[in-house]
Amino acid sequence: MRPPARSAGLGAVLAVALLVPVRAAGPAPQLLWQRAGQLNAAPAGAAHSRTPLGSVWKLFVYSYLVETAASEPVYRCEAAQRRSDEDYCCDPGEAVDRDTALARSCGPYFAPQRLQLDSAAWRSFWQASAGGEGAAPDWLLSLPALQPATQVAVSSLLAALQQVPDASRQAARAALLPNTLRDSTVLARLGSGPRFKTWSWTDARGQRIGGAAGWLADGSPFWFGAGGTSRSALAAHAGWLAVQWQARQALTVAPDAAGLQAQPCVEVRLFARYPLAQLQRDDGRPLAEGPLQPGAHRLLFSNGQRLALRGQAVLRLRQVDGLPQLGARLPLEDYVARVIDREGDARDTAAAQALAVAARSWLLQNTAEQGGCRQVDDDSRAQRVSPNPPTAAARAAAAFTAGLVLSGTAVRYHAEQSAPGVMSWQQAVAASRAGSGFEAILRQAYPRGVLAGLQHGGDCTPLPEASAWLARRQAQWRSRLRSEAGYEAPGAELQVCQLMQGLPFADQRRLRIHLREWHSREGRVTLIHEYLHLAFRNHPKGQDETFVERLAQTLADS
Repeated sequence: MRPPARSAGLGAVLAVALLVPVRAAGPAPQLLWQRAGQLNAAPAGAAHSRTPLGSVWKLFVYSYLVETAASEPVYRCEAAQRRSDEDYCCDPGEAVDRDTALARSCGPYFAPQRLQLDSAAWRSFWQASAGGEGAAPDWLLSLPALQPATQVAVSSLLAALQQVPDASRQAARAALLPNTLRDSTVLARLGSGPRFKTWSWTDARGQRIGGAAGWLADGSPFWFGAGGTSRSALAAHAGWLAVQWQARQALTVAPDAAGLQAQPCVEVRLFARYPLAQLQRDDGRPLAEGPLQPGAHRLLFSNGQRLALRGQAVLRLRQVDGLPQLGARLPLEDYVARVIDREGDARDTAAAQALAVAARSWLLQNTAEQGGCRQVDDDSRAQRVSPNPPTAAARAAAAFTAGLVLSGTAVRYHAEQSAPGVMSWQQAVAASRAGSGFEAILRQAYPRGVLAGLQHGGDCTPLPEASAWLARRQAQWRSRLRSEAGYEAPGAELQVCQLMQGLPFADQRRLRIHLREWHSREGRVTLIHEYLHLAFRNHPKGQDETFVERLAQTLADS
C-alpha cells in the first residue's frame, strides 16, 4: 500500500487498518445470536456481554426510512471542504444514496438531524414493531441515544434487530451484500448467508474493538465482537465464527418466509427435449392438470422411457397441444440446488458451491423475465434441472453462496472440457478435493469475472482504460524491471478497480489494484506503486515502501 504524500489524519489511519488484515489483539472474540427464541453464545459467558453501538445504529435508521417510505435527499460530499466524518461516504463533489450509504457506513447520511426525524413518530414506530408499550429497548426509542458510544446489552441489541420488520430487513440484507464480498477470506469461511453492518469503537481501557451485527439467512439476529477494527477482527476470527455457526448448521440454514419471498422466481419447462406421453399416479391412474400432490408418480415419455417422480406442489401438469407438459415454479435458490444435483455432485462441497454461482450467473445472463418469473428450459443446451426436491447437500451449497453471481464475463461450464470462460466440473472437483475454496475455483475458470450480488456491483468496478495504460507501460518498463532481483510480471489476469473509499491497495491474492483515480500524475504514481507491490510480491523488496515509492516515481517519468 502506498503511503500518503502528506499527513493522513485519523480517518486515513483507520482506513489503513481496515484495508490491511492483521491478527486482532485485545479482547477475545465473542459471538451471540438468537434463533427460535433461544440465545446462543460463544463462549458461554458472553451471554451477559455489553457493547457500544458503534455503527450498528445506522441499521435502525435505515429500516425506519424503508418502512415509512421516506424520500430523503441523497447525501452530497461538498467539493469545497471535506468533513472529517465523510471518510467513508464519497469523494468531494460526489453523492450517495441510501443503500450505498449503508454499505459504506456513511454516518452523516443517517444523522437524525439531517433527516429531520420526529422523536414521537420514531418512538411510536419502534414500540409498534416490538409489539407494544414497554417491549422495545429504551435506547432504541431515544433518537439522542443513536450514538456510537452508547453502551447496550448485546441481548438487547439482538432483540432490537429481531424487531426490524421483514421488508426493511430484506432491504438491508441486500444493501449489505457488498460488505460480505469485501474480504475474500471472510467470504470463503462464512459464505453469503450472514449479512452484516460492521462496527468499530474503543472499550473502557481505550483498546480498539470491532465486529459486525446483522442477520443470518433465516432472519436470526447476531452480534460479533473482538479486539481490533471491524475489518481486522473479522479477518482474524472468520474461521472461529465458521466453526461456531457450522456446529449448528447456521451458515446453510434455509431462509425464512420473508427471505424466500424476496428471492427471484424461476419457471422451468421440465424435460424440454423429451416429450411426455402420460403422467400417472403410482397405481396407474392418469393425472389431471394442476399441481402434483405428494406421493409416487410415473412419467411415460413418447420414446418409451419411464421415470419415477415424487409429487410436489411446485410441479404443475398442463396440456399443450394435446400432450402433457410438466413445469416447475421455483424460488431461485431451489432452482440452483436442483441444477447442482442434475449437473454435478454436491458431495464435493467447494465444487458444488462454485457450480451454484455459475448456474445462477448463467440463468441471469441467458434468460428473460416474463410474468414475474425467469423462463428457462430443462435442457442440455441450457441447464438441466432435477425434477425431484434438492438433496440436503445441494441446498447447502446453494445457501452458502446465495445471491452471488459473476459479472464481467460470460459464464459457461462443461462436465469435462475447460476453455476460457468455461468451467470444467471435472477440474472443479479435483480442485475442491485438493483444498481449494469455491472462490479460487471460480477465479481459475473465469479470470475476468467479478463476484457480485444479484442487485449490486461486485467487489471490483473495472477501470479498463487504466488496465490498458498499465499494460502498455509494462512493455516499456520490461528491461528496466528485469534488472531488479525479485521482479515477476503479474500476468494478464491483473485488474485495476475503482476504489470508492479508503486508501489505494493491491490485492495480491486476486491480482487487483484498487485506486480512486489515475489521470493525474499523483494518481499514476499510485497505480505504478501498487503494481510494483504485485510485481515484487514474492520478494522482500515488495514490502520495502521506500524502494517501491522511489521506483514508482522513476517509472512515472520514464
